[in-house]
Amino acid sequence: MSTDTSATVRVLHPRAKPTDAEHYARYGYVVVRGVVPRPQIKELRALYALRIVPSKYPFFRQSSNAYEPNKMNGHGYVRQSFLDIHDYARYPEFSRAARNIFCSPGLIGALRRVSGFETFALMQTMLFDLNTETPAHQDWYYLDSVPGGELIAAWIALEDIDERAGRFYVMPGSQERDFGAKTPGRTHSEWLGVIRDHVSDRRNEISAPALNAGDVLFWNSRTVHGSLPTRDDAFSRKSLTAHYLPNGFAFGNLFSEKSNLPYKDHDGVRFYRNQPDYSYWNRLKFAVKTRAYEYPAIRETLRKVRKVVGSR
Repeated sequence: MSTDTSATVRVLHPRAKPTDAEHYARYGYVVVRGVVPRPQIKELRALYALRIVPSKYPFFRQSSNAYEPNKMNGHGYVRQSFLDIHDYARYPEFSRAARNIFCSPGLIGALRRVSGFETFALMQTMLFDLNTETPAHQDWYYLDSVPGGELIAAWIALEDIDERAGRFYVMPGSQERDFGAKTPGRTHSEWLGVIRDHVSDRRNEISAPALNAGDVLFWNSRTVHGSLPTRDDAFSRKSLTAHYLPNGFAFGNLFSEKSNLPYKDHDGVRFYRNQPDYSYWNRLKFAVKTRAYEYPAIRETLRKVRKVVGSR
Protein backbone atom coordinates (compact mmCIF):
# COMPACT_ATOMS: atom_id res chain seq x y z
CA MET A 1 0.00 0.00 0.00
CA SER A 2 1.38 3.42 -0.93
CA THR A 3 2.29 5.80 1.89
CA ASP A 4 3.08 8.78 -0.35
CA THR A 5 1.40 11.86 1.13
CA SER A 6 2.96 14.33 -1.29
CA ALA A 7 -0.19 14.56 -3.41
CA THR A 8 -2.16 17.79 -3.57
CA VAL A 9 -3.83 18.48 -0.25
CA ARG A 10 -6.72 20.72 0.68
CA VAL A 11 -7.92 22.66 3.67
CA LEU A 12 -11.45 21.88 4.77
CA HIS A 13 -13.72 24.91 5.19
CA PRO A 14 -17.23 24.69 6.62
CA ARG A 15 -19.84 26.85 4.87
CA ALA A 16 -20.38 29.11 7.86
CA LYS A 17 -17.14 30.13 9.50
CA PRO A 18 -17.12 28.75 13.06
CA THR A 19 -15.36 30.23 16.04
CA ASP A 20 -11.90 28.93 16.85
CA ALA A 21 -13.37 26.83 19.66
CA GLU A 22 -16.08 25.37 17.42
CA HIS A 23 -13.59 24.49 14.69
CA TYR A 24 -11.25 22.88 17.21
CA ALA A 25 -14.07 20.83 18.76
CA ARG A 26 -15.40 19.67 15.40
CA TYR A 27 -12.20 18.97 13.47
CA GLY A 28 -9.64 18.42 16.24
CA TYR A 29 -7.51 21.38 15.16
CA VAL A 30 -7.64 25.08 14.32
CA VAL A 31 -5.24 27.69 12.89
CA VAL A 32 -4.92 31.05 14.64
CA ARG A 33 -2.97 33.70 12.74
CA GLY A 34 -0.39 36.15 14.06
CA VAL A 35 -0.28 34.86 17.63
CA VAL A 36 3.47 35.25 18.29
CA PRO A 37 5.04 38.70 17.81
CA ARG A 38 7.92 38.84 15.33
CA PRO A 39 10.37 40.46 17.83
CA GLN A 40 10.05 37.37 20.06
CA ILE A 41 10.71 35.14 17.07
CA LYS A 42 13.72 37.24 16.06
CA GLU A 43 15.23 36.97 19.54
CA LEU A 44 14.83 33.19 19.72
CA ARG A 45 16.23 32.64 16.24
CA ALA A 46 19.25 34.82 17.00
CA LEU A 47 20.05 32.84 20.16
CA TYR A 48 19.49 29.59 18.31
CA ALA A 49 22.02 30.58 15.64
CA LEU A 50 24.51 31.86 18.22
CA ARG A 51 24.31 29.19 20.94
CA ILE A 52 22.62 26.04 19.67
CA VAL A 53 23.68 25.52 16.06
CA PRO A 54 27.46 25.64 16.79
CA SER A 55 27.12 23.45 19.91
CA LYS A 56 28.73 20.00 20.10
CA TYR A 57 26.44 18.95 22.96
CA PRO A 58 24.37 15.72 22.56
CA PHE A 59 20.83 17.13 22.63
CA PHE A 60 17.94 14.69 22.85
CA ARG A 61 16.24 14.25 19.47
CA GLN A 62 12.57 13.45 19.15
CA SER A 63 13.24 12.60 15.51
CA SER A 64 15.69 9.77 16.33
CA ASN A 65 14.87 9.00 19.99
CA ALA A 66 18.54 9.42 20.92
CA TYR A 67 21.02 11.86 22.43
CA GLU A 68 23.06 13.21 19.49
CA PRO A 69 25.15 16.26 18.53
CA ASN A 70 23.94 18.40 15.66
CA LYS A 71 24.09 16.97 12.15
CA MET A 72 24.03 19.62 9.43
CA ASN A 73 22.77 19.42 5.88
CA GLY A 74 24.56 21.02 2.96
CA HIS A 75 22.69 24.29 3.44
CA GLY A 76 23.68 24.81 7.08
CA TYR A 77 20.48 23.56 8.75
CA VAL A 78 20.29 21.06 11.60
CA ARG A 79 18.74 17.82 10.42
CA GLN A 80 17.42 16.60 13.80
CA SER A 81 14.76 18.07 16.04
CA PHE A 82 15.39 19.37 19.58
CA LEU A 83 13.24 18.20 22.50
CA ASP A 84 12.24 20.22 25.59
CA ILE A 85 14.05 23.39 24.58
CA HIS A 86 12.17 25.37 27.23
CA ASP A 87 14.44 24.11 30.03
CA TYR A 88 18.01 23.52 28.82
CA ALA A 89 20.31 23.72 31.84
CA ARG A 90 23.33 24.54 29.65
CA TYR A 91 21.59 27.25 27.62
CA PRO A 92 19.39 29.24 30.04
CA GLU A 93 19.21 32.41 27.91
CA PHE A 94 17.97 30.45 24.89
CA SER A 95 15.43 28.54 27.00
CA ARG A 96 14.16 31.74 28.60
CA ALA A 97 13.55 33.23 25.14
CA ALA A 98 11.66 30.05 24.20
CA ARG A 99 9.52 30.25 27.36
CA ASN A 100 8.76 33.89 26.57
CA ILE A 101 7.00 32.55 23.47
CA PHE A 102 5.43 29.42 24.96
CA CYS A 103 4.11 31.26 28.04
CA SER A 104 3.27 34.59 26.38
CA PRO A 105 -0.09 36.24 27.03
CA GLY A 106 -0.96 36.00 23.34
CA LEU A 107 -0.36 32.26 23.13
CA ILE A 108 -2.04 31.49 26.45
CA GLY A 109 -4.96 33.69 25.42
CA ALA A 110 -5.34 31.78 22.15
CA LEU A 111 -5.29 28.51 24.10
CA ARG A 112 -8.11 29.78 26.28
CA ARG A 113 -10.25 30.74 23.28
CA VAL A 114 -9.64 27.43 21.53
CA SER A 115 -10.09 25.07 24.48
CA GLY A 116 -12.35 26.83 26.97
CA PHE A 117 -9.85 26.17 29.78
CA GLU A 118 -8.34 29.07 31.71
CA THR A 119 -4.90 27.94 32.87
CA PHE A 120 -2.32 25.49 31.59
CA ALA A 121 0.98 23.81 32.34
CA LEU A 122 3.62 23.55 29.62
CA MET A 123 4.61 19.87 29.44
CA GLN A 124 6.83 19.35 26.39
CA THR A 125 8.37 21.42 23.59
CA MET A 126 10.33 20.89 20.37
CA LEU A 127 12.25 22.96 17.82
CA PHE A 128 12.69 22.04 14.16
CA ASP A 129 15.22 23.63 11.82
CA LEU A 130 14.40 21.24 8.98
CA ASN A 131 11.41 19.01 8.42
CA THR A 132 12.13 15.61 10.02
CA GLU A 133 9.16 14.03 8.19
CA THR A 134 7.46 12.87 11.39
CA PRO A 135 5.19 9.89 10.63
CA ALA A 136 1.46 10.12 11.24
CA HIS A 137 0.57 9.51 14.90
CA GLN A 138 -1.59 10.62 17.83
CA ASP A 139 0.06 12.29 20.82
CA TRP A 140 -1.99 10.50 23.47
CA TYR A 141 0.13 7.35 23.02
CA TYR A 142 3.09 9.32 24.41
CA LEU A 143 1.67 12.16 26.51
CA ASP A 144 -1.82 13.30 27.41
CA SER A 145 -4.12 14.46 30.15
CA VAL A 146 -5.56 11.92 32.58
CA PRO A 147 -8.46 11.38 31.90
CA GLY A 148 -7.37 11.49 28.28
CA GLY A 149 -8.13 13.75 25.35
CA GLU A 150 -7.67 17.21 26.87
CA LEU A 151 -3.96 17.87 26.18
CA ILE A 152 -3.58 20.62 23.57
CA ALA A 153 -0.60 20.95 21.24
CA ALA A 154 0.61 23.97 19.26
CA TRP A 155 2.74 24.11 16.08
CA ILE A 156 4.31 27.58 15.87
CA ALA A 157 5.86 28.88 12.66
CA LEU A 158 9.13 30.76 13.19
CA GLU A 159 9.32 31.78 9.53
CA ASP A 160 7.08 31.88 6.49
CA ILE A 161 7.03 28.16 5.71
CA ASP A 162 7.79 27.36 2.08
CA GLU A 163 5.69 24.50 0.73
CA ARG A 164 8.85 22.81 -0.57
CA ALA A 165 10.11 22.42 3.01
CA GLY A 166 7.34 19.89 3.78
CA ARG A 167 4.28 21.19 5.58
CA PHE A 168 2.84 20.01 8.87
CA TYR A 169 -0.54 18.30 8.41
CA VAL A 170 -3.51 17.04 10.42
CA MET A 171 -6.40 14.67 9.66
CA PRO A 172 -9.62 16.57 10.48
CA GLY A 173 -12.01 14.56 12.64
CA SER A 174 -9.48 11.85 13.47
CA GLN A 175 -9.72 12.72 17.18
CA GLU A 176 -12.77 10.47 17.22
CA ARG A 177 -10.66 7.33 16.52
CA ASP A 178 -8.17 5.41 18.67
CA PHE A 179 -6.76 3.01 16.02
CA GLY A 180 -6.55 0.17 18.52
CA ALA A 181 -3.58 1.50 20.48
CA LYS A 182 -4.48 -0.66 23.49
CA THR A 183 -5.16 -3.83 21.52
CA PRO A 184 -3.51 -6.65 23.53
CA GLY A 185 -0.08 -7.47 22.14
CA ARG A 186 -0.05 -4.65 19.59
CA THR A 187 3.38 -3.05 19.36
CA HIS A 188 4.16 0.61 18.85
CA SER A 189 5.31 -0.04 15.27
CA GLU A 190 2.13 -1.96 14.46
CA TRP A 191 -0.02 0.86 15.83
CA LEU A 192 1.87 3.40 13.71
CA GLY A 193 1.30 1.14 10.72
CA VAL A 194 -2.48 1.19 11.26
CA ILE A 195 -2.44 5.00 11.28
CA ARG A 196 -0.11 5.13 8.27
CA ASP A 197 -2.54 3.00 6.26
CA HIS A 198 -5.46 5.18 7.38
CA VAL A 199 -3.70 8.32 6.15
CA SER A 200 -2.62 6.66 2.90
CA ASP A 201 -6.21 5.67 2.12
CA ARG A 202 -7.48 9.22 2.79
CA ARG A 203 -4.82 11.48 1.31
CA ASN A 204 -7.44 13.85 -0.05
CA GLU A 205 -8.66 14.55 3.53
CA ILE A 206 -5.30 15.84 4.77
CA SER A 207 -5.25 19.48 5.90
CA ALA A 208 -1.81 21.11 5.52
CA PRO A 209 -2.42 24.85 5.75
CA ALA A 210 0.17 27.46 4.75
CA LEU A 211 1.63 29.04 7.89
CA ASN A 212 3.64 32.25 8.21
CA ALA A 213 5.86 33.43 11.05
CA GLY A 214 3.78 33.84 14.21
CA ASP A 215 0.88 31.65 13.06
CA VAL A 216 -0.12 28.76 15.31
CA LEU A 217 -1.91 25.49 14.53
CA PHE A 218 -3.52 23.98 17.64
CA TRP A 219 -4.52 20.31 17.71
CA ASN A 220 -5.98 17.81 20.15
CA SER A 221 -3.93 14.99 21.68
CA ARG A 222 -6.05 12.45 19.76
CA THR A 223 -5.81 14.15 16.35
CA VAL A 224 -3.69 12.33 13.77
CA HIS A 225 -0.88 14.55 12.49
CA GLY A 226 2.51 14.38 10.81
CA SER A 227 4.65 16.04 8.13
CA LEU A 228 4.56 15.92 4.37
CA PRO A 229 7.80 14.92 2.62
CA THR A 230 10.51 17.51 2.05
CA ARG A 231 10.72 18.45 -1.61
CA ASP A 232 13.85 20.62 -1.36
CA ASP A 233 16.10 20.70 1.72
CA ALA A 234 17.46 24.08 0.68
CA PHE A 235 14.36 25.38 2.46
CA SER A 236 14.37 25.32 6.26
CA ARG A 237 11.18 24.80 8.26
CA LYS A 238 11.97 26.66 11.47
CA SER A 239 9.16 25.97 13.89
CA LEU A 240 8.26 25.07 17.47
CA THR A 241 5.81 22.67 19.00
CA ALA A 242 4.43 22.80 22.53
CA HIS A 243 2.07 20.60 24.54
CA TYR A 244 -0.17 22.13 27.19
CA LEU A 245 -2.02 20.40 30.02
CA PRO A 246 -5.11 22.22 31.32
CA ASN A 247 -4.72 22.69 35.06
CA GLY A 248 -6.86 20.28 37.06
CA PHE A 249 -5.87 17.24 35.01
CA ALA A 250 -3.18 14.71 35.84
CA PHE A 251 -0.39 14.10 33.32
CA GLY A 252 0.44 10.78 31.67
CA ASN A 253 -0.40 8.96 28.46
CA LEU A 254 -2.70 6.26 27.17
CA PHE A 255 -1.10 3.68 29.44
CA SER A 256 -0.08 5.37 32.69
CA GLU A 257 -0.15 8.45 34.91
CA LYS A 258 2.71 10.44 36.42
CA SER A 259 2.51 12.01 39.88
CA ASN A 260 4.50 14.47 42.00
CA LEU A 261 5.97 16.27 39.00
CA PRO A 262 8.66 18.90 39.73
CA TYR A 263 7.03 21.94 38.12
CA LYS A 264 8.78 25.28 37.70
CA ASP A 265 7.21 28.66 36.92
CA HIS A 266 7.62 31.26 34.17
CA ASP A 267 5.50 34.41 34.41
CA GLY A 268 2.74 32.53 36.22
CA VAL A 269 2.73 29.53 33.85
CA ARG A 270 3.88 26.19 35.29
CA PHE A 271 6.23 24.12 33.17
CA TYR A 272 7.72 20.65 33.35
CA ARG A 273 10.61 19.07 31.51
CA ASN A 274 9.79 15.56 30.38
CA GLN A 275 13.18 14.61 28.89
CA PRO A 276 16.28 15.41 31.00
CA ASP A 277 19.69 16.64 29.85
CA TYR A 278 22.23 14.16 28.61
CA SER A 279 23.98 11.78 30.98
CA TYR A 280 24.99 8.16 30.58
CA TRP A 281 22.26 7.16 33.06
CA ASN A 282 19.58 9.17 31.24
CA ARG A 283 20.63 7.63 27.93
CA LEU A 284 20.32 4.15 29.42
CA LYS A 285 16.90 4.86 30.96
CA PHE A 286 15.50 6.10 27.68
CA ALA A 287 16.86 3.08 25.82
CA VAL A 288 14.83 0.86 28.18
CA LYS A 289 11.76 3.04 27.73
CA THR A 290 12.03 2.91 23.94
CA ARG A 291 12.33 -0.87 23.99
CA ALA A 292 9.25 -1.08 26.20
CA TYR A 293 7.19 0.68 23.51
CA GLU A 294 7.94 -2.19 21.13
CA TYR A 295 7.13 -4.92 23.64
CA PRO A 296 3.75 -4.47 25.34
CA ALA A 297 4.53 -7.05 28.06
CA ILE A 298 7.64 -5.11 29.11
CA ARG A 299 5.67 -1.86 29.00
CA GLU A 300 2.99 -3.23 31.32
CA THR A 301 5.58 -4.65 33.73
CA LEU A 302 7.36 -1.30 33.97
CA ARG A 303 4.04 0.47 34.48
CA LYS A 304 3.19 -1.83 37.40
CA VAL A 305 6.64 -1.38 38.94
CA ARG A 306 6.33 2.43 38.75
CA LYS A 307 2.90 2.24 40.35
CA VAL A 308 4.18 0.11 43.25
CA VAL A 309 7.24 2.32 43.78
CA GLY A 310 5.15 5.47 43.63
CA SER A 311 2.71 4.19 46.26
CA ARG A 312 5.44 3.72 48.87
